Amino acid sequence: MKIRLFVLVAIVVVWAVLACSLTDLLPHRQASITSTPTRTPKPTFTSTATPTRTLVPSATPTPTNTPTQTPIPTSTPTATNTPLPTNTPTLTPIPTDTTTPSPTTPPTATTRPTARSTAKPTNTPIPKPTNTPLPPFTGQIVGGARHCSGYTAVTGHVRHASGDPHPNAFVGVWSDAWEGRVSGPSEADGKYDVSLGGVDPGSFKVAVVKIDTCAMRDGVPTASSCTLLSNIVEVTTTSHCTGSDAVQVPEVDFTGR
Repeated sequence: MKIRLFVLVAIVVVWAVLACSLTDLLPHRQASITSTPTRTPKPTFTSTATPTRTLVPSATPTPTNTPTQTPIPTSTPTATNTPLPTNTPTLTPIPTDTTTPSPTTPPTATTRPTARSTAKPTNTPIPKPTNTPLPPFTGQIVGGARHCSGYTAVTGHVRHASGDPHPNAFVGVWSDAWEGRVSGPSEADGKYDVSLGGVDPGSFKVAVVKIDTCAMRDGVPTASSCTLLSNIVEVTTTSHCTGSDAVQVPEVDFTGR
């Protein structure tokens, strides 16, 4: 064990000595290497190209200024004063009197009309309403009968203004919802009848009609489109046959004028 330690120490010492020797020898070697002169190479000649001759630019001729002739302005004639048109007043002739004066009567002086005359508005007459001629007959309710058997109708008489019977007169009965019926010609005593069978009770209109103007349905004249020869009399029929207001057969008479 001691021998190995001794050998190790010896190796370390030898190594240290060699290291110091090498440290001293290295600067001398570098110095020797630096001291050796190096050969300077000969310079090489570089051929320089001969510069080419640069052409001098020729002088550009200066353009000549060609003078343009400016036309001499013509003298503008001085504007003359145009005289304004004069307003020539028109003389309004004085109207002459159309009346020829008599020899003994001296002429009257005519007054000149004023420039502005104020005419009075004329009164437009209001047309008078034309009187519509009255129909040749006038009707009125003269009674009514109850009929509990179910018979309903409108009946009455047509007379002249003198009270005499008017035969061959026709009476129509209709309503707003029913086109109506026309009686046969009134009898010799002026009596007429219009049956309301099959028609519901209600309000009806009664009038003397011109039979040849009535429309026809199934060969029977209807009353709503006839020309009337009297005023319209309105009547009412009821479905009940008892009571003070019960009516199944209204009676309307027509009198001529």
